[in-house]
Amino acid sequence: MVIDTRPEKIFKEGHIPGAINLQDGGKFETWLGSIIAPEEPYVLLAEDGATLDALLRRTAKIGYESFIAGTGLARGGTAQTPGLDVEAFRKKPDSFTIIDVRNTAETNAGLLFANAIAIPLHQLRERSAEIPTGKPIVVHCAGGYRSAAGSSIVAAALPEATVYDLGEAVKTF
Repeated sequence: MVIDTRPEKIFKEGHIPGAINLQDGGKFETWLGSIIAPEEPYVLLAEDGATLDALLRRTAKIGYESFIAGTGLARGGTAQTPGLDVEAFRKKPDSFTIIDVRNTAETNAGLLFANAIAIPLHQLRERSAEIPTGKPIVVHCAGGYRSAAGSSIVAAALPEATVYDLGEAVKTF
């Protein structure tokens, strides 16, 4: 498992195939502990040495430093994340399989898209086989952080599918 902590835009321009984009941010260690199982080995990649050092300290806060199989500085990669034509999606959302990665309490309060499949981000790796691949897949959350991680998880689990991240554009719906 490769965890690439670079900002979403940089990750999407080029990353290691199968990497998960778990961006350095305020809840990094919370999401790391939710997505990576206890004792599961992973490689931790950062944009620069100072960020990597800070992330190593943060992983230690949750006891995940001993599961790191390797570390490094991310400098791109052969995989890219396609950009979503938001207007085409807005006009024909039924042409896409929509995955809502918000928490259960959020989706219980109401789905943003009537035909969305609700799979909380922390369950996405285990439940990705439930996602139909007959249409392009759009992943969304409430603000963009979780959908970046979610779209990278889905793309890694379903490499034959076209996967988009709605990102911060979700706020316009």
